[in-house]
Amino acid sequence: MKYKDISQSGVGRSAVCAIDDFQVPVNIGVGAKLASGTATFNIEYTLDDVDAITNWYVAPGFSAVSASTGGSITIPCKAICINITSGTGAVVAAIVQAGPA
Repeated sequence: MKYKDISQSGVGRSAVCAIDDFQVPVNIGVGAKLASGTATFNIEYTLDDVDAITNWYVAPGFSAVSASTGGSITIPCKAICINITSGTGAVVAAIVQAGPA
């Protein structure tokens, strides 16, 4: 199992959380908390290599979120990030990738 926190303050994209794309089945838990202020944000994933990311996609159920939320990503991907699209708040996301101990 892999666990990591990522965060973002203000409009923009957070640092990425790399995912083990060889882990089958894919089951990634995401708990995103609006830590302060107000913000609208997406949780996004990419299929690109972590060293050359050019395309981000909004994870199902994580589009235009404006409050704390949780869910899962079952799409095979290479990395996950927070993208604050408006507001001045801060968002923290806990990411857990299920797998062998």
